[in-house]
Amino acid sequence: MVNSILKDLVVLYVEDQKDAQDELKHVFDRTFKKTIVANNGDEGLKKFLMHKKRNYNIDIIVTDINMPKLNGIDMIKEVKKYDKDVKFVLTTAYTDPEYLLDSIELGVTAYVTKPINIMQLLEKIEYAYKQKIDNDKLNRIINKMKEHNIKEVEEFFEILDKETKKEESNENLYLSDGFSYNFKNKVLLKENKTISLVNQEIMLLEYFIKNSNKILSYEELLQAISINSSENTSLNNLRTVIKSLRKKSSKDLIMNLSGVGYKLILE
Repeated sequence: MVNSILKDLVVLYVEDQKDAQDELKHVFDRTFKKTIVANNGDEGLKKFLMHKKRNYNIDIIVTDINMPKLNGIDMIKEVKKYDKDVKFVLTTAYTDPEYLLDSIELGVTAYVTKPINIMQLLEKIEYAYKQKIDNDKLNRIINKMKEHNIKEVEEFFEILDKETKKEESNENLYLSDGFSYNFKNKVLLKENKTISLVNQEIMLLEYFIKNSNKILSYEELLQAISINSSENTSLNNLRTVIKSLRKKSSKDLIMNLSGVGYKLILE
């Protein structure tokens, strides 16, 4: 059984074959927090850079290798110029040693051959994401060790313990008026009461939190609550989601800047 960690992921799926794309996209839309689809490596790179510019992180890139305009390997090389930590899962009909060697040198440790076994693919995606989590945590610890010139094993484990406790405390983020948001369970909390959120409310609130105290345009926010890149989300829908978030939490949670956009204020 695939871990529920998958429901929190933002995945970029790059595939040029329409039939394969439609089949997997249907599964991805029901599995992940958000699926962004691209038809070739060039389009995949552009969508990755567009989301990175908006400070909206992509967790995993699932990509075919042999595609027009820019193949999967070359796309990965370009992506890594901007983000060395992003993880990749390759889907390919080829077992060419040259492709596999290139992918290993690029740090790609998960691939699935076509025809694709969907459960195997989801397990590979979960594996790749767990690697990303572990790498992020290890890099923070290494930086702290360098900062404090730590060389003893005992001190290493002290830092590891502090990082673990810090992560646990960071699961809850205070918002306003006694409300907090739990990242692990994707719920609002107040006075030991749990308030459930629907998918678009979760995506929008987390995007606001990542960009707190910044004015966000309507276009950015519409993109943040789109389930996929081809969906046309209306401004009225955005206002409805914001109204619902305010109703479930505080009316002062999200500031409206008429004609410009919205802003989440965190103290």
